[in-house]
Amino acid sequence: MEKAKEMVSISKNISSKIREKQGDISEDDTVRFKSYLMSLGIDDPVTRDAFRSDSDYYMNLALQISDMMVAVLIDCGGIMSLADVWCRVNRARGLELVSPEDLLNACKLLERVDAPMSLRKFPSGACVLQLNSHQDEEVAKSTSELLEEVGNLTPVKLSQLANVSVLLARERLFTTERLGLACRDESIEGLAFYPNLFLDNMT
Repeated sequence: MEKAKEMVSISKNISSKIREKQGDISEDDTVRFKSYLMSLGIDDPVTRDAFRSDSDYYMNLALQISDMMVAVLIDCGGIMSLADVWCRVNRARGLELVSPEDLLNACKLLERVDAPMSLRKFPSGACVLQLNSHQDEEVAKSTSELLEEVGNLTPVKLSQLANVSVLLARERLFTTERLGLACRDESIEGLAFYPNLFLDNMT
């Protein structure tokens, strides 16, 4: 129980620092938080019966999701599919499970509670939880550099290299294409992306 309380304290500290843009989160804090999160549950999870209205419940659930997901998002590159977030949250909540609908409604309120993350929906319809510091331009640049290094990428190949889900890898490649740093090739062999050589010809 003492470790569970310490985990909550660490997570709130990390969330506060990111919210205030201090950027001085220690590696020890992040490592300890992750370790506790994987082995213990959230101390005093937010439940619906503790609030008089759904709006209060969702607002407080949003705050708790923000606190517990900060270190997790930092570790996985700043973005995670909503399905994976739901699994992480329920793993930490133990028997007090939250429904997918409640998680979605709470995540829609993250901006209102001044969380360092927000819900994002890609043009494909995929929903993710994303740190506010996670910029598409940086993602596209790093993906473009990887394309230059390996020659071409498929969503599956990028997911293996970047250690992310195939869904997120696919969105990263589409983002890189959308910003003009990659070209897409769709054929009977599948979907692949290549460096945008037109940029080289323009310089």
